[in-house]
Amino acid sequence: MRIDEFLSEAKTVAIFGHVRPDGDCVGSTTGIYNYIKDNYPTIQADLFLENFPDSYKILRGANDARSAWTAECNGGKPYDLAFLMDTPSFERVGANGAECIKSAKKTINIDHHISNPLNLCTLNLVEPEASSASEVLYVNLDKAKISRDTASSLYLGIVHDTGAFKYSCTGKRTMQVVGDLIEAGVDFAKIVNETYYTRTYKQTHITGYAMQQCKLGLGGKVVYSYITPEDMERFGVTPVELSTVIDTIREVGGTEVALLLYPVNGKYKISLRSNYFVDVNAIAKEFGGGGHTRAAGGDTSDAPEVAIEKILKLIEKQL
Repeated sequence: MRIDEFLSEAKTVAIFGHVRPDGDCVGSTTGIYNYIKDNYPTIQADLFLENFPDSYKILRGANDARSAWTAECNGGKPYDLAFLMDTPSFERVGANGAECIKSAKKTINIDHHISNPLNLCTLNLVEPEASSASEVLYVNLDKAKISRDTASSLYLGIVHDTGAFKYSCTGKRTMQVVGDLIEAGVDFAKIVNETYYTRTYKQTHITGYAMQQCKLGLGGKVVYSYITPEDMERFGVTPVELSTVIDTIREVGGTEVALLLYPVNGKYKISLRSNYFVDVNAIAKEFGGGGHTRAAGGDTSDAPEVAIEKILKLIEKQL
């Protein structure tokens, strides 16, 4: 109940996730936003999120999100409480929120990244073994106060970070939490179908292109591909629309690691996934990133071919 204790003392609350929000980021941030709206109606709650897939807007509160914090927010005053969701460092805070969080009177970090230093906020609820920040949030809320809207947000977050319960981060507690959320009235089929399994027409085309271009390395243990700025312009896509391509590439049979590079802000984002034993978090750290043992990312200024060669050498050391 520690979250409720913090909320009971706050009049203004800011909520932030990480750069390039994924399902768990949007699910956990809208989850705590809805929880506050349902149970603490006198609190001024402001949600800040960078651009995210339109399909996530089936969640209540998603349309309330502001794209960036500015010094004029909250009348130019520090917030009483700031939440940092699914984010393991201030460098990864999205929506220009790092300064806002640092200036808030009290702060709460809810996360599951193994790279989290455990000291970012006043209260740090961090569980590297959890499937998602949404799962961590759920177990720290008052279950009697969780509405269907809050449950829907948390369900979406868990679905996306577990790959619809396929990834090894899915545990017994994860499924117990999912059962509770379904009992709360979540339309689980709609959330899975409309936000996880479906793609836009443009996403389908660029995913197909990335698959067509993919190659095998290290004796078939690694599958990799990359997308150039010219490719993105030709297919008319943005980085937000490329976030799920890596999950399709990893479906290539017989591989242990999947690797995708694509342009973001003048660099190449590195997305890494592994199935059973390669620690991709350790590899991502070599490129200023991190994440989880089986899913991680970083970025590089190298040309894709050069970066891929470096990454393959790092992977080879673990095979």
